[in-house]
Amino acid sequence: MGTSYKLIIADDEEKICTLLKSSIHWETLNLELCAVCHNGLELKQKIRECRPDILVTDICMPGINAIDLIRDLRNEGNQLKILLVSGYRKFDYAREALKYGVDNYLLKPIDEQELNDALEKMCIELGIEKHRLLPDNTEKIKTTLQSFLARDMKNGTFDGRMITIEEVNRRYYAEFQPGCFRVICVKIDITDGDAERIDLQLVQNKIREKCMAELEKIHIDTIVSFEQNGVVFTVNYEEDKDSLMRQTAKMVLEYALEVISLFVGLSITVGMGSMRETVCQIVDSYREAEEALIYRIVSKTNKVYVAEELDMPRKEQYLTESESKELLRCFDPGDPKLFRLIFQKMIYGKIGNIYILYKVLEECVLLFEKNLVRVGQEMEEGESAVQKLLYEMQQALSVTGLIQTVEEGICCIIAEIEKERKQKANKPVRDAKEYVKKHFAEKIRLEDVAGEVGLNPAYFSSIFSKEEGMTFTDYVNDYRVEMAKELLRSGKYTVAETCDMVGIGNQRYFSKLFKSKVGVKPVEYRKLYN
Repeated sequence: MGTSYKLIIADDEEKICTLLKSSIHWETLNLELCAVCHNGLELKQKIRECRPDILVTDICMPGINAIDLIRDLRNEGNQLKILLVSGYRKFDYAREALKYGVDNYLLKPIDEQELNDALEKMCIELGIEKHRLLPDNTEKIKTTLQSFLARDMKNGTFDGRMITIEEVNRRYYAEFQPGCFRVICVKIDITDGDAERIDLQLVQNKIREKCMAELEKIHIDTIVSFEQNGVVFTVNYEEDKDSLMRQTAKMVLEYALEVISLFVGLSITVGMGSMRETVCQIVDSYREAEEALIYRIVSKTNKVYVAEELDMPRKEQYLTESESKELLRCFDPGDPKLFRLIFQKMIYGKIGNIYILYKVLEECVLLFEKNLVRVGQEMEEGESAVQKLLYEMQQALSVTGLIQTVEEGICCIIAEIEKERKQKANKPVRDAKEYVKKHFAEKIRLEDVAGEVGLNPAYFSSIFSKEEGMTFTDYVNDYRVEMAKELLRSGKYTVAETCDMVGIGNQRYFSKLFKSKVGVKPVEYRKLYN
């Protein structure tokens, strides 16, 4: 990639822009920063002036939001590459933006590797579109582009309703032709804690290498992409070879088992989606292949699970209306105990079919996610805690482990939200105490401090008393007495000087206050230590 590409960063938060600037591998990717914008109108102007190749932008910004801006750009015929950076609570906006031709999106907090992988893919696509690639880049380009297919199918950037074979071939550097399609997911499970130190990327590459040797015997072409703990083969082949294709899935398992036999603590499961006749439907085959893997929870790993052979009852909704209402009722007050009671009642009777149980638990997690967005709650750390929980569900290898993962995961998130809610509620009190610490030697009025923390005096007085168990005035007096004790113990200052230094102008009042708190007069206290 010898050619340099121009990039604009846009986010209304300056610290996010700074983080993006420091995270991007500018030299490695041959990228050039041409502007940083903090509002939509400024961004629109800079795009017209700088004509960037790539835009990295947040969704919600002052002036004009990114969705409206992207729609306008596409209507004008501007085909620059767009990477959306979205907060967890704005995830639905990201989905809305996809229909206007967004190339990718990332959730905050931003992962540096994921950011640069996405940008590398865009740079390669720009090179292909502008015919600037060198021949010796071909294999690396193919591997990089194809590695994104599974991710795109999972997060919705692969729109199966609209896509053509030509578009798939261009986007993922493939050579698909009319015929049949199946997706095979090879799942790597860690069954021993010590195995976490194994280089899974090495294992994935070996599985790819071994299995492709077998798939190449019958396919037209195969796109190989990697997931966090697996390898996904999207295979295009002629219809009369479908029986061979199903047999090949068993060979894929054997080769993958051969690869992991060198390691202790790993197991393999192969899930195969049903045969599809058009490229538009490969995302459906992918989902089926992933769902087939659910059956390893009850029927063990080191097997092949084919979607057509499994009992996977399709429903629009697996939770009943009453179950959904009960769950929402316990999510709102943030009561883990109430959630546990309703959760246990909900899963009773569903354990007989692992597929239905999994879908019920998945809907429970997604309902919890929607409720967090609806009530505007988010945690300071781990905005994607729900997505992490969905990932942990995929790693479960027993019914008990699956249920416990969801139950404990949601309870932990509820507890964390409640903890942060209390911290936010306590913030005015903490800020007021900090103000006293800095200004105790000055005149302190409740009205002034209430203004500093952004509350009216009556409400501030009420929450302070409730939180601290004493009035604000008593707290100030206690703090001043504690400071006076330190000064008097040092022996450097007289009682009169000490009185003035802690912000009490009346020595008589100071003496009376000090005795009421300490039990002796200030002069007596000073003599005790000197």
